[in-house]
Amino acid sequence: DSPPALLALEATLVLADADGEREVPLADYFTGYRQSVRRPGELIRAVRIPLPLSRVVAFHKIAKRRFDDISSVAVGFALDIEDGIVRKARIGLGGVAATPIRALATEAALEGKPWSAETVEAAAGVLRGEGTPMSDHRASALYRSAMLGQSLLKLHAQTTEAVPS
Repeated sequence: DSPPALLALEATLVLADADGEREVPLADYFTGYRQSVRRPGELIRAVRIPLPLSRVVAFHKIAKRRFDDISSVAVGFALDIEDGIVRKARIGLGGVAATPIRALATEAALEGKPWSAETVEAAAGVLRGEGTPMSDHRASALYRSAMLGQSLLKLHAQTTEAVPS
């Protein structure tokens, strides 16, 4: 479940072997189902997360049971919202493609726009279309897509709730 959160945080991996080290953005690490750019003999030595973190960071795990070890859908968010405008959006997804992916179209649908119900509703529609979800014993493809959109709507509700006095 960590790759979606780490993708949203723009993490990089330090890969090491007997010949030295190299740094790879996590977004470039996965090449296919259970495949990566890691060479034979290389190990992941470190995960680096750039600072400062975005102002709004969240992780949503959707699973049949609260503590299920395998999620149906996992979504990581890192948003910079200044003066009500989304300046930067990074969204990592798990469970909706062969590998963890960034929701690039949704990021583009948010950036430069107000963090408003209208913007988020439209972006949630885009997010529902990200990836290539499949149906399996954990969830249907339709459910996975619906949960992507709901996840963004939930984040908006959580970040715009009025604080009781």
